[in-house]
Amino acid sequence: MINFLPIIIFILILSFLVFIHELGHFTAAKKFKIGVPEFGMGIPPRLWGKKFGETLYSINWLPFGGFVRIKGEDYEDYDPKDPTNFINKKPWQKSVVLLAGIFMNLMVAFVIFYFTLGVNGFKSSPILMLDDYKFQFAETINLPNVITFVKDDSPASKADIQFADRIVKLECNGQVVEPKNIDDIHEFLKNKEGKQITVYTENINTGEKHVHKITPEYNEELDLIVLGIGVGNAVQLAYSTPVQKLLAGPLHSVNVLGYSFHAMGQLVKESIQEKDVSAVASGVSGPIGIFGAVKTIMETGGNKVWLVLLDLTALLSLSLAIMNLLPIPALDGGREVFVIYEWITGKRAPEKLESIMHQVGFVLLIGLLILITFKDVIFMWFR
Repeated sequence: MINFLPIIIFILILSFLVFIHELGHFTAAKKFKIGVPEFGMGIPPRLWGKKFGETLYSINWLPFGGFVRIKGEDYEDYDPKDPTNFINKKPWQKSVVLLAGIFMNLMVAFVIFYFTLGVNGFKSSPILMLDDYKFQFAETINLPNVITFVKDDSPASKADIQFADRIVKLECNGQVVEPKNIDDIHEFLKNKEGKQITVYTENINTGEKHVHKITPEYNEELDLIVLGIGVGNAVQLAYSTPVQKLLAGPLHSVNVLGYSFHAMGQLVKESIQEKDVSAVASGVSGPIGIFGAVKTIMETGGNKVWLVLLDLTALLSLSLAIMNLLPIPALDGGREVFVIYEWITGKRAPEKLESIMHQVGFVLLIGLLILITFKDVIFMWFR
């Protein structure tokens, strides 16, 4: 039987984040008495709509995305004498309207992170690390020996060891080791080929503890006795001082963003060195990839599933804010570039140029979304 709950949760998360973003634009436009012909959720065709005052509030058939039609934003219905037209407003007012959606998404991330951190004693959910990145605004608690990969048909796979399990203890014939790193695991496995060992694990996401009986095997390619796993490190961020606790939401957002940019930079560097874009592609996800993350969390989140989903929602809200801030035509940041030009020069950019730039930007964004979606589908199908 198909489990529709992950699909429903996925749609609710995206719909909520888009609604908050568009509500920011809508509220700012109304504040400055700019005309708003329609506030719609989803992608047309229209399923339902009702007009209150000048604005039509609509729900559309495809439950992804949403929009606010602001009078004159794209030079539609432009009347130079109309005081309710977006184009006729002062540059600072236009900036507020354009950046209000980004501001709302940032506020949502701050509030959700503050809540999830507070519930967890002002400690973050574990973060898998690519390298020894140093977080600036929190103390770090190291969580070594986290399972990042389980090979099919391996001893670990047969023993039902899972992604995000952390090896806390190894035991065999009275020999007990609490490994501090991968070298300790390799040292313990020496001369253990064909011998049953006991592996104690604790999942860093759910906190669930398990005991596994595993018989290691020799790998000729590596010339090692192995369990068939990939091992990495994770950290928890702890906000312990009064100031850190008070500002935990924004501080955690800055920490997460800093690490995200650092990680993407490492992937770009790897792609350049290897002359292969697959590393960068692996770090970018679209709607299908987000759905995959929701589905995985629902399946493995345990008793902390709702906290993990809230963390994901905050991270997506943060990502939506940063993406829209990029100076790419058709995005809020791209539109803001033209407003800044007007602010500096005292005159608007040529209407035709601005229109063409936004159309080109929109086409490029749709093309990129299609490529990312195709990549996500291939990954989910063949993983």
